[in-house]
Amino acid sequence: MEQRRTILLSLVLVVVTLALYWPATGYDFIVFDDDQYVSGNSWVNQGLGCASLKWAFTSFYAANWHPLTWISHMLDCSMHGLFAGGHHLTSIVLHSLNTLLLFLLLKSLTRSLWPSLLVAALFGWHPLHVESAAWVAERKDVLSTLFLLLTIWAYSWYVDRPTIRRYALALAAFALGLMSKPMLVTLPGVLLLLDFWPLNRLAAASFPDQSGARKIYLKLFMEKLPFFVLSLAACVVTVMAQRSGGAIKDFQEVSGWMRVLNAPLACVRYVGKTICPVNLSVFYPLPSELPVVAGFSSALALALVSYLIFRRRSQSPWLIVGWLWFLGTLFPVLGLVQIGSHAMADRYAYVSAIGLFVMFAWSLHCWVRGRPSARAWGLGIATVPLLVCVWLTPIQLAYWQDSIALFTHALSVTKNNAVAHNNLGVGLANAGKTAEAISHYAEALRIKPDYVFAHYNLGVELAAAGKLDQAAFHFSEALKYNPRSEILHNNIGVILARQGKPEAAMAHFKQAIQINPAYPKPYLNYGAALQNLGLAGQAVTNYTKALELDPAWPEALDKLAFMLATCPETNWHNSSQAIRLAERANEITGRELPAYLATLALTYAAAGEFSNAVFTAEQARQKAQVKGLQKLAGKLEADLQFYRTGRNPPTDWKDPAADGVQH
Repeated sequence: MEQRRTILLSLVLVVVTLALYWPATGYDFIVFDDDQYVSGNSWVNQGLGCASLKWAFTSFYAANWHPLTWISHMLDCSMHGLFAGGHHLTSIVLHSLNTLLLFLLLKSLTRSLWPSLLVAALFGWHPLHVESAAWVAERKDVLSTLFLLLTIWAYSWYVDRPTIRRYALALAAFALGLMSKPMLVTLPGVLLLLDFWPLNRLAAASFPDQSGARKIYLKLFMEKLPFFVLSLAACVVTVMAQRSGGAIKDFQEVSGWMRVLNAPLACVRYVGKTICPVNLSVFYPLPSELPVVAGFSSALALALVSYLIFRRRSQSPWLIVGWLWFLGTLFPVLGLVQIGSHAMADRYAYVSAIGLFVMFAWSLHCWVRGRPSARAWGLGIATVPLLVCVWLTPIQLAYWQDSIALFTHALSVTKNNAVAHNNLGVGLANAGKTAEAISHYAEALRIKPDYVFAHYNLGVELAAAGKLDQAAFHFSEALKYNPRSEILHNNIGVILARQGKPEAAMAHFKQAIQINPAYPKPYLNYGAALQNLGLAGQAVTNYTKALELDPAWPEALDKLAFMLATCPETNWHNSSQAIRLAERANEITGRELPAYLATLALTYAAAGEFSNAVFTAEQARQKAQVKGLQKLAGKLEADLQFYRTGRNPPTDWKDPAADGVQH
């Protein structure tokens, strides 16, 4: 009977969780990190392979080291390509699986069905967890939590019957979790909490013999020592990754007092958002002024609650375990080491809120147990928050359908949110609403004049509008605050190249390469500048390097193909290789871009394959006319006259366009 009930309740949990989040399978990527993690990441885009697998384990890209997260994104790209719904589906399935595992794990640890169900349902259906489940870039949350739960389960098996194999299984699951997201560094502490309750491994330590108690404490700590060693290693690697990406803020950017005061305030706000999950935002900016009163009041409140819970540790052990689970798992992300400029984040509550849910569920269970008359009240008290979650979660989820909806909502529930203005601007720009985008970039700079990304994005839009002097100004302003940005150096170089200043442009391209030798853009643009100066050999070297770093980059394939087909220097003219490169560029883009088809036609003509050149050029001309590219269509019409008579059209191989500034 008990087994059937467990199976039925498990099905209900999974079905309701999937139903709540299913609309996200129709959502798009958002402009906040999704491009960096998936849609604009060429290593991830190419799917799982030997080269991408090596990159996942050796790269500090996006200021993180989480190879399993990269591998999960690569697997999605192998299966779904860049169809965002497929990526969302994977995250939803992982979240549903976590919900199920949490239920079964708690039931196994405590032998209590209904409170375990309540905790799992709150975890799976709570609006605060929408960010982790519906944001593709936060795959690391749902994936690492899967390994966290598996680690605890393997550890409970070890406690039940200690063997090296079971211990190794728990340690391996923990290592995989750390390779998904290093926030799991506090898990060894969680295991010590579970030793107290519900595993009751500290029961013997309550006897008067203090030396015996110390031995038990020492034994349990030493048992966790390999876990702590892994945590320490993960901390070191994470700090290295964050520093390499410039993500760690110094005390000039975020003062020590701001960090100290915001930490307890954030804890209290997390409790508040868990109890009353409204006005949730994808980004919460730090307070504009020191929250002295709020910070100290929050610290006192946390201390008082901690004291009262400590007093109840014997009678209600789940209270201190849940409370310390909540505070302990939050500690790495409270901003004492400030990463980014946010005050808090909903995603950080994905694991930590479990502690609060445990406190609520087992306190309710304890109150109802032995009081038959209170069971109806208990059922009502448990049902109300679940109904509220089922009501609010679809509302919160709907904000994640696209970037414009998400950041418009963020602006409606927060104040002075420069990040939301900036990202709303990017979303609007992608939707072709350039004027609205520029106004939001300007507002972001009003709030935060040194905001690098707003200067950068405004520069991108101005460059696209042909306002090169204004674009250069904003790129230069951004470079003042972030002089080690390879992207900014590359973009300024592109502007200078367009302004006819090749020497100055090349200086910035070389600087970008020096800062980040693994960044392919400046190699391509440096190659274009060298080609424009007639330095064919050096141009080929840089184009080739760009393709080594990003083998599936259509622009690089196209530019090198054009040069090899048209260069009059015998050493560098290679029409057969040019055809292979141009065909690859068109294969990647689905033969939909007329400019790449035009290059392919040119390579065919250079090899004497004029029938192929005519066919391809006609395709290119038709697509150019459909897309309204009249200048290109006219050029192709002129080229066709040559191809039809078995001649190559006149081309200037030394006049390549610099690749556009990077968005």
